[in-house]
Amino acid sequence: MTYLVTGATGFIGRHFIPELLKRDGDIHVLVRPGVDSADRFACCAREWAADDRIRPVRGDLGVPGLGIDPAWLAEHRGTIDHVFHLAAGYDLTEPGGGTRHLVDVAEDLEAALLHHVSTVEVAGTFEGLFTEDMFDQGQVLATPMQRTKFEAEKIVRESALGWRIYRPSIVIGHSRTGEIDRVDGPYYFFRLLRMAAQLPRILPVLAPKLGETNMVPVDFVARALAHLAHLDGPNSTTFHLVDPRRQSAAEALNLFADEAGAPHLVEVMPKRTLEMMLRVPGAKWLLPRVGVPQDVLAHSEFTCWFDCRNTTAALAGTDIKVPPLAGYAALIWKYWIENWV
Repeated sequence: MTYLVTGATGFIGRHFIPELLKRDGDIHVLVRPGVDSADRFACCAREWAADDRIRPVRGDLGVPGLGIDPAWLAEHRGTIDHVFHLAAGYDLTEPGGGTRHLVDVAEDLEAALLHHVSTVEVAGTFEGLFTEDMFDQGQVLATPMQRTKFEAEKIVRESALGWRIYRPSIVIGHSRTGEIDRVDGPYYFFRLLRMAAQLPRILPVLAPKLGETNMVPVDFVARALAHLAHLDGPNSTTFHLVDPRRQSAAEALNLFADEAGAPHLVEVMPKRTLEMMLRVPGAKWLLPRVGVPQDVLAHSEFTCWFDCRNTTAALAGTDIKVPPLAGYAALIWKYWIENWV
């Protein structure tokens, strides 16, 4: 196999490349021009210890043709078996722009299969069960990220390539080490929990009624992606990389409250009450003051839940499963407290 990967040095990519290295074949990695990107790639390459099997390709998702040398494209046309699009954050200026550039290059390369890592957030404000076969259900896309990810998926679906789409839920640290490389999503609440640990544990923390959440460790996502991508079977398929167990955001945060020694959250008010309180002049300073961005709730809870029948069937007979959050929450907290406080 021969691979072309974007986002290889990102959070998922750093754990995904070692999974590809378990298989034969050369791995071409898109690396942006600039010292910072080159240094990051060099650091990851040492970590992967892959010798010459990983080959950097100078390019930028933000420009047409990815800015790749035409001679490289000509040399590799018809030789790329799998294109993995893991890079995030390149579509915000022009929704779907980076993905459009990648699709154009993959089509030019006559790549056999495009693997696009999306997110369950394309469900937007949909209510009820959102299945792997659903996409455009008329859902409201309330945030720039949701709109961007939706447009990127649409571009992939409308391309002339064979494709598979993977929608992880909220990706958190490694289930055996707790390792993360950035603070995002539910981690923003950890500082708040640490502050709440100063309160007597017999006093609950009153909170608005939050929605459901869904978290998966990065190692599950990396292993599942590598396995699903190499299966024989139909393309034009979507896989939800989610925890099949339903859980409220409050239940999940209370697992980390236990690690912090903080009181449990008790949901006692409608969420709209919090939204109304934040409209009071001067009130919006509170969340940023404790390290919680104002829009973080939109990316930490869902108004729907997700099935994963395609994924479950395709992973049957393997040991690739989502561990219960309660089983590794302590590792997630420990890594954060030791490395990010």
